[in-house]
Amino acid sequence: MKKKIMVLTGSPRKNGNSEALANAFIQGSESVGHTIIKYDVSDNPVAGCLACDACFSKGKACVHDETFNTFTKLVQDVDALVISTPLYWFSYPSQLKAVIDKFYAFAIC
Repeated sequence: MKKKIMVLTGSPRKNGNSEALANAFIQGSESVGHTIIKYDVSDNPVAGCLACDACFSKGKACVHDETFNTFTKLVQDVDALVISTPLYWFSYPSQLKAVIDKFYAFAIC
């Protein structure tokens, strides 16, 4: 069964190991017929969640106009989400954390 997969890259460093890993996954997935959407969080910065709990109250995931709303349009109809990221001080980069934190919008709606 063919899937629609989003690959979320979390490294702010271009052409690093995390991107190489993501690209290898993409190449393999496309070779067997899956559809891939690659979303680079360092190219599309997302502001941190303000915990206003107004998610989806105005017809979009975040009531604040920012790039997360573009991201949600892409991620809503994927079958799988793959995250490729380095570890910085035992965690992932803040650019990726902002995106993951905003998944809160999907939990409260």
